[in-house]
Amino acid sequence: MVRSMHFRSRYMVLRDGTRVKFQREACSDAPSSIGCMGTGVPQKGTGPVTTGKPAKAAGSGSTHLLTQQSARKRGNRPWRTSLVTHRIETGEARPIKQPPRRLPVAQRSVMERLVGQMLESGVIEPASGPWSSPVVVVRKKDGSPRFCVDYRRLNTVTRVDAQPLPRIDDTLDALAGSQWFSTLDLASGYWQVEVAEPDREKTAFSTPMGLFQFRVMPFGLCNAPATFQRLMENALRGLTIKGCLVYLDDIIVYGRTEEEHPERLAKVLHRLQSVGLKIRPDKCQLMRRSVRYLGQVVTQHGIGTDPEKTAAVQEWPRPRCVKEVQQFMGLASHYRRFVRNFASIAGPLHKLTRKGQRWSWGPEQEVALTKLKSVLSSPPILSHPQFDQPFLLDVDVSEDALGAVLSQTNHQGLPLVVAYASRSLSQPERKYCATRREMLALVWATRHFRPYLYGRIFTARTDHNALRWLRNFREPEGQVARWLERLAEYEFEVVHRPRQQHRNADALSRRVCKQCGVINPTADAQVAAMTLGPTGRIQEWQYADPELRQIRDLWSQRDRLTLRDGILCRAWEAPDREEEKVLQMVPRRNIPEVLRAVHNHPTGGHLGVAKTLGGYANGFTGHSSGKT
Repeated sequence: MVRSMHFRSRYMVLRDGTRVKFQREACSDAPSSIGCMGTGVPQKGTGPVTTGKPAKAAGSGSTHLLTQQSARKRGNRPWRTSLVTHRIETGEARPIKQPPRRLPVAQRSVMERLVGQMLESGVIEPASGPWSSPVVVVRKKDGSPRFCVDYRRLNTVTRVDAQPLPRIDDTLDALAGSQWFSTLDLASGYWQVEVAEPDREKTAFSTPMGLFQFRVMPFGLCNAPATFQRLMENALRGLTIKGCLVYLDDIIVYGRTEEEHPERLAKVLHRLQSVGLKIRPDKCQLMRRSVRYLGQVVTQHGIGTDPEKTAAVQEWPRPRCVKEVQQFMGLASHYRRFVRNFASIAGPLHKLTRKGQRWSWGPEQEVALTKLKSVLSSPPILSHPQFDQPFLLDVDVSEDALGAVLSQTNHQGLPLVVAYASRSLSQPERKYCATRREMLALVWATRHFRPYLYGRIFTARTDHNALRWLRNFREPEGQVARWLERLAEYEFEVVHRPRQQHRNADALSRRVCKQCGVINPTADAQVAAMTLGPTGRIQEWQYADPELRQIRDLWSQRDRLTLRDGILCRAWEAPDREEEKVLQMVPRRNIPEVLRAVHNHPTGGHLGVAKTLGGYANGFTGHSSGKT
């Protein structure tokens, strides 16, 4: 808690007497940063005050961080929290014992040094148990060695902890309206959590120097992220909904004003200190208008991409195999919410990763790779959602993908994009007519953006005029009925926009659907040089007239009707099948007679309702019944 604020002298005093100083670099326009400096008087129950080194400058306008945290001295041993301990539940599984792997001679000295450092700091201890996992030494990006234990077999017999991690998009959405940000990073966060005494032997690993086990939580255990998330949520309980968010060891503190933010930051620092957690000064950013968080750049205006991550996309070489395509798509897909119609652009690359697909890098893939690099070189800033303002949902459909844009308008009436979304169409979906695909896009988009749209009034915009009347379907059946049922959960208005304004991803195919046969006219109707207006008005008249509506229904299926031996038949194709069925059309009043014939046939037997109807469906269709 803050006891007093001294803006002229640029410091504030916490309740425990700690002074928190605001600093500004010389000749810099950057906002003041916060540093904790000891008062020189340790608090009761704590050891000597320790002061961290100033953080390195990160460029023009960067701030410096000076931290102090009071705790009992442990020599070179890491700080430990008693808030949680890590358990490894293996049930009745037999101990897993794996022999040590051979190490290159050049890595043995590295192994000895790393093991010695961990022994000295109290991270590991000698072991004598039945469990053993192998060790591998890998190199970090900066070239320094990293000690890793292969716990894959241990993880297969470990009971999984269902503790959820926060959704990154939900976390970023909570920052709406904030002006100031600070990020905190824990120092070796996993090593600040102890492993429960009975489970330490399960972390044992074999080396040329002998068998050792971890006293603290190592990397590589399947439940380690769940334990750490539980720790952070317990440590910051009561603060996470009042200006603080946490994702594993990444903490962000946010505030609307320059006065509110330091107070929130002080509460978080005090709480971390009280539960025995230590932060790493050189990884913290304090009192900033813009910070890096969870691979994104967070500003007062919205969310942007991290230039370092997008630079990696720009420098990615042409993939030479499926695995390299998957690696590139994994990196690029991290920012798909920033790219309009990402799925459509990346379609040729996704095609190479399909099972059974032969490797063939051609012009399509080269264009997709170049375009993805281009759009990610200067992606837009996505606006923070304002949940007290209405949302706009624009849906796009191309031959092979669906796209959606969620946006809002500011006080000047200018559109602000909140997020982009897209996905590829399956093979059966690509056979839908334009109307059905547009309806599919609307159903999918509302489900994708459900956290934003559910329980709120919004506007859905499309360049397909027929969707304006989707709630006027007369006796909807099958797939359309299910879609309408899903859309009924939302309160929205469908608005038609001309394609020039809607800017769809690709020109739409107006191929007629083999089931519904709907064709969407796009031109205004002309009668004796007099414009009656948009075709939607005439469509409304026709749907309102029973005779014309029946004619339209028959006309839409004209290419599916045929005469065979003087019997009217209708061709029908299931959306997920390639073959067609030619069904004899039976008047509604004669359906019971056909059902009796199917039931009483020598091959019919007592098959029950479902199978009897199935026999009927294999050869007949009821006129206007909508069932086959």
